[in-house]
Amino acid sequence: MVRGHSPDVCSDSEGWRATFLWPSLVSAPVDPEPKDLVELKARYEDLGKARALLAGAEHVTTVRQVDTYFSLGEQRLKLRSVVDAKEGQLVYYERPDVGGVKESRVLLASIPDAQAVREILARVLPVKAEVRKTREIYRFQGVQVHLDAVRGLGKFIEFERVLAAESDREAGRKQLESLRTYFQIPDDDLMASSYSDLVGSG
Repeated sequence: MVRGHSPDVCSDSEGWRATFLWPSLVSAPVDPEPKDLVELKARYEDLGKARALLAGAEHVTTVRQVDTYFSLGEQRLKLRSVVDAKEGQLVYYERPDVGGVKESRVLLASIPDAQAVREILARVLPVKAEVRKTREIYRFQGVQVHLDAVRGLGKFIEFERVLAAESDREAGRKQLESLRTYFQIPDDDLMASSYSDLVGSG
C-alpha cells in the first residue's frame, strides 16, 4: 500500500499479473490474443515524487527501450526492442488521440530477432519515428505504471489496466481517474498523442 491516501482500486492477484502487457524481460513470451485496456499518459517531470507515491508497489524492472514506429496512416504499428537484448515485440494498437483516460486495443507478438524484423519492415513501410527511453515498470493493485525518461522529450507517467471483461470497463476508467488524482496530474499535463507524434513534431 502506498503512503498517504491511496486511490480506491481493486486488489492485486496472480490472475492480474498474467495479463500485463509488458513482461519484465522482453524475451518472455506474450499472449497474442487482443487486449482491451484503459490507459492514461501525462507529463510528469518529478519522477522522484512518483517513486515516493509508489512506495510499497512492486518494482518489476527498469529497462532502456527503443521503439520504432512505422507509418500506416491512422493505424499504429511499432517494433519494441530493449538495449542489449536480441528479442523484441511487434505491437499493433488502436487508440484515439484524446487526453485523459482512454480505451485502446492492443495486439502483441514476440519477435526472436528484433533487428532483422526492423530491417524487413523498414523496406516495406516508412519509418515514422524512433523513440528511446528509460522505463521503470511498477505493478500497483492491478495497474501497470510506467515512469519514462524519453530522450529529447522529457519525463512522463503512464497507467495501463487490462480489461478482463466488458463489465470491467467503467471500473477501470474510475481507477485511472483515481490514480490521476492521487498523483496530482493537472489537465495541462495530460497527453493525447504518442511519443512518436511528439518526436515527429519536434
